[in-house]
Amino acid sequence: MTGASATAALAGCSTQNAPSQTDGDSEETPGTEATLTVQIQGDQEALTSFQEDLQADVDNGTVTRAEAQQEFQNKQEELITEATNEYEEAAADDDAVSVADSSPEYGMLRIDAPAATFVDGLEDGDLAAVLPSEYYDQYIQQQQFQEELNQQTADQGNNTTGD
Repeated sequence: MTGASATAALAGCSTQNAPSQTDGDSEETPGTEATLTVQIQGDQEALTSFQEDLQADVDNGTVTRAEAQQEFQNKQEELITEATNEYEEAAADDDAVSVADSSPEYGMLRIDAPAATFVDGLEDGDLAAVLPSEYYDQYIQQQQFQEELNQQTADQGNNTTGD
């Protein structure tokens, strides 16, 4: 998830520098509405604090490094899901923003909103990335495929150790 977040964040940065797309017939205005995919960032202070506590537990020998890594990943996913749900609830209260698709477990939303909403979200730190609308479907398919592969690998491991 962290690798995907970093990749998405980089993609978001590169799309910010990309030329704007217009239909050529109208001038672009700051109030222009767009449909884009956003990646939500979990509470980084809470994650850092949790990581420090885990490191202390590893140093004290109360948890193994592998257990700490799993706990960290679980906490990161929990914080991302919470932040995504909160963002979606806030969007429901904003008449100018509508959520077209939502996958809180991945921290991904496809939203229709004025362009300023996306910029403000990046500046405020609520959003980790703003991506093209199509990215939502691609990312969800990739995550589902990866989960299927992980399940198949786990099933094969169970089959070989159970014999």
